[in-house]
Amino acid sequence: MIRKDKQIPFLIAVSFLAALLFIRLSVFLAGAADTEFARAAEVGQPPGVKFHLGSNIILFGYHIHHFYIGILLICLAGWWALAGSRRLSRHQLAVMYGAGLGLFFDEIGLLLTWGDYYSQLTYYLSLLLAAVLFNIVFFSNFWVSMRNNLTASDPHGAFTGSLLRGNNFLKLADTISRKTGSTEKVGLLYTGVLYILMAGLVYFRPQMIRYWAAIIFFVRGAAYLSRPFQKEFKQMKIAERISFLFTGLAYIVVGFLILARPELFYYWVAGIFFLQGAVSFIRAIARPANPSS
Repeated sequence: MIRKDKQIPFLIAVSFLAALLFIRLSVFLAGAADTEFARAAEVGQPPGVKFHLGSNIILFGYHIHHFYIGILLICLAGWWALAGSRRLSRHQLAVMYGAGLGLFFDEIGLLLTWGDYYSQLTYYLSLLLAAVLFNIVFFSNFWVSMRNNLTASDPHGAFTGSLLRGNNFLKLADTISRKTGSTEKVGLLYTGVLYILMAGLVYFRPQMIRYWAAIIFFVRGAAYLSRPFQKEFKQMKIAERISFLFTGLAYIVVGFLILARPELFYYWVAGIFFLQGAVSFIRAIARPANPSS
């Protein structure tokens, strides 16, 4: 039962995830990211068509992405929430706001990478936002506990001071993106740096190991969920797609369980290793044999 003071954040979080999953699956099934209009947009070429309604929407020669609709919903929900509305309740405005966030975040990777709709940045950033939203609802003491543990163990240390200031991390991410110019490289670098950072945190702050483990599970889950939607995985068999999606969801669920039920931490970690082994067997069976081997 969701408390009354948590109902609005809960509706925002659920509608955000629902809209994100709906539009991502719709685009994938309709092939909207691989049409001639989408390819023209990637290279900055005008579509050559004034009006088109189908997998893509062209109005007056402009390619209308669905993140525009998301921004419109966010603006309308914000305006009516502040100015007041006689027809829409706060709960309905929360659903509208969350749906707008979902439509916008579905194309945030496209916006950050100059046209790559399948960028893994979309999954990483969407998962981060979803984790924050659900943390507000179910884990309201998580960030306070994490900050208190850090500052209590090292109140005046350089590590704590730099960790609690996000500006350096933003500068580092911006530098990596500018230097590499490739979403695949950014994703690999991001994951590699995160794993190394987590290793150091586990060593220096072992009392917070479940928090570090939860973060790793979230990142691994996002990576698995993004794979079936990547261009290079389009020929993947349905069994492999399902195994990737199932594994990604399992990683994310275990991440939340680690935070919610710390006394069962070791059981969750053991369970995910068993699941990973089962998925490897499924992928091995689903993969066609190589005649040359």
